[in-house]
Amino acid sequence: MAQRILDATDLFSGGGGASEGLKQAGWWIACAANHDPVSVATHKLNHPNTEHRLKDLKEVDWRTFPSTTALWVSPSCVWHARSGGRKQLPVEVELLRVDEGSVDRATAFAVIEAAEVHRYPVIFIENVPEFMAWVLYPLWLEMLRTLGYHVEVLLLDAADFGHAQNRKRMFMVATFDGLKLDLSPGNLTKGIQPVYAADILDPNPGKPMTRELYVSSQIAEIREEYVPHLVVYRRNAHALRADRHRLATVTAGGNHHAVAQVRDGVRYHRLISDLECARAQGFPDSYIFTGGTNKLRKRQIGNAVPVGIARRLGEIAAEALAA
Repeated sequence: MAQRILDATDLFSGGGGASEGLKQAGWWIACAANHDPVSVATHKLNHPNTEHRLKDLKEVDWRTFPSTTALWVSPSCVWHARSGGRKQLPVEVELLRVDEGSVDRATAFAVIEAAEVHRYPVIFIENVPEFMAWVLYPLWLEMLRTLGYHVEVLLLDAADFGHAQNRKRMFMVATFDGLKLDLSPGNLTKGIQPVYAADILDPNPGKPMTRELYVSSQIAEIREEYVPHLVVYRRNAHALRADRHRLATVTAGGNHHAVAQVRDGVRYHRLISDLECARAQGFPDSYIFTGGTNKLRKRQIGNAVPVGIARRLGEIAAEALAA
């Protein structure tokens, strides 16, 4: 197979986790599109050589987008995720798209519409595992296959790709015109070394505790002094050594992570910083997130694709295209 230019389009690009990973794998991000101006501003700042489009991707003419070798798509996962007591609608109701949930889930059809026009040799799709329980998923998948794509579905944990967090997501790799990628478990994680929370934490122990906190019972479990432990603002959690464990999933909805330790009998505590959360997602410290509020930065970081997973998938695709 003739070697192709390693250029990619990133749809629902957010702050740029997938783009950063593909860039690190040697890809040029030709075009990135998203509906959120703050996320587009962040992406533009960190990927200045990319064409940026501030667009509602439910309402675009895909002929105006460039044809690239790869397409990365991370459709909205908000109305697929378990949180919020999501209810499945019958197929005929889902197709009407008369409620917020069905409209949001329909963003996944951008994959089909863009692929029909451009026939990208490789398409990467990322979402929560519950995406596969979507009532229109069988129809959606069959449409992609009808276009001539071979589809492989992977459930990947960021922890297996050099990240200091546990984050399980669904990834699909769709290839066209006989392109074959080696997505075996051994090849996916080849050469990747484990990373734990201690590897991304700053040495700052925080402030001495002067009052009881929601996580006080967890901090009371700490026996080893001068050893950072992870504590979580969730029920039934326990303090975990940061040099042996990873963060729970970094989310877009707030900061539930803290670090605590005991020094000479004094208990210390602080919340995990935005920079540390970004490190857990694989972003380099030089990556800048725009947005005037802490909430906007956390949303971008929590919604991002783990950089290491995108990098490894990009490397494997590049190897196959060069063969």
